[in-house]
Amino acid sequence: MRPARWARRVACALGLLLAALAGPLAAAGVTLTDDRGRTVSLPAAPVRIVSLAPHATEWLAAFGAGPRLVGLDPHSDHPPALRALPRLSAYPAPDVEAIAALRPDLVVLWGAGLRRSALDRLAALGIATFVSEPHGLSGLAESAQRLAPIAGEPERAAQVLAGFRAALAELEARHRAAAPIPVFIQVAQQPLFTVTDRDPLAQALALCGVRNVFAGAPGVSVAVGPEAVLARSPRAVIRVHAAHDAEPWSRLGVLAPGGPMRLVAADPAIARPGPRLPALLGTVCAEIDAGRRAPGNGRPPG
Repeated sequence: MRPARWARRVACALGLLLAALAGPLAAAGVTLTDDRGRTVSLPAAPVRIVSLAPHATEWLAAFGAGPRLVGLDPHSDHPPALRALPRLSAYPAPDVEAIAALRPDLVVLWGAGLRRSALDRLAALGIATFVSEPHGLSGLAESAQRLAPIAGEPERAAQVLAGFRAALAELEARHRAAAPIPVFIQVAQQPLFTVTDRDPLAQALALCGVRNVFAGAPGVSVAVGPEAVLARSPRAVIRVHAAHDAEPWSRLGVLAPGGPMRLVAADPAIARPGPRLPALLGTVCAEIDAGRRAPGNGRPPG
């Protein structure tokens, strides 16, 4: 065979081989749309992920991406297997230098309070970013679904999301016919803070068959005084924070069995829009249901 013809055949064979290789590589690319409507294009599924949002950390782990997480925000504490990972500042601004040192393929950030300048600084370093910013109870599963392709396990993600939706629907169906119990949702103790029904936490707790006594207050969260709470005659206080005492309600003498209100302590993680929400919510619903069955039901006198 002449050298020129042999060279052409070798070149053709190499071209076909490179084309064959290029197909799978191109197919491995990932294009995402985050919760701000931004298109995030990655050449391949990310293998080094930094998550600076506790709820996103939990979703990614549930979807199978836990082994690819290389750095987390200080509040990402679940699942326990991830607690040994490096911690990075996320608020009031991400620590861009510390993030870059971990050489991530993708950084997932919580949209609440996130400034565009932080995204621009990461982009300038060639680091892709995904903003997770779920809005309202109805948007939680849709927001998580936008995260799912990062893990690259579509069947597992579909099962997790189907279970999440089914569990919330079951809680709603169980309490649909129940007379709503007026409750005060206590998210901080000093000062005393609550949330309105604009907050996903209040929307989730409504599935337990309760009525938020500050549902229509202005804004999303509001500082209130104990007297303002008592004036609205709640039958229960749902405490969603880490404090272990029952103040100021014990001091005021309003807790059951002697007083009109029951105290229900919720795991603070219930405020996260993550995959554990139905289970944590179910525990609170069970306590509220027990109060419904209790003699007197903690009902205010008169």
